[in-house]
Amino acid sequence: MEEECFLHDRNIGECGSDRGTSACVSLCDCNDDVSGHLAGNHLSRECLAEHQLILARAGLFHLTDDQLRSMKICPKHRHNLGRFWRPVRSCQYPMHGGRPRNIKGNRVINLQTAKEIQTLYDKTVHIGSRKLHVQQKIRHNKIMCKPAIVGG
Repeated sequence: MEEECFLHDRNIGECGSDRGTSACVSLCDCNDDVSGHLAGNHLSRECLAEHQLILARAGLFHLTDDQLRSMKICPKHRHNLGRFWRPVRSCQYPMHGGRPRNIKGNRVINLQTAKEIQTLYDKTVHIGSRKLHVQQKIRHNKIMCKPAIVGG
């Protein structure tokens, strides 16, 4: 009996085949070069292996080596959370108010910010997702997103 993808019950979409591959692989074996993908998504300062990128986008930051070795991933999740992932065009930072708008530019959620968002808001946000700089303004000097007031 084939092992299941570790993401099959994490509400990240259905498991399945992708790009002609249907078998699950060990997450430890996900070692494709993702440096071009990281650079293309404004994450060139991050130094991540493919499996680390997948785990970060799944919101799993603190796993033991034994846990990592026991995990399998389906081709669909591997590609959709790995090097074929594409960002949503609107601000993904929790608590940024306002109407969602397309954001252009290079301000993205990095690994450290994704960890902080998960700790503060109990929400998983994919690294590489766009965020609006709180100083960015739109017409008539209205602030597009307001920062959350934490602790008072």
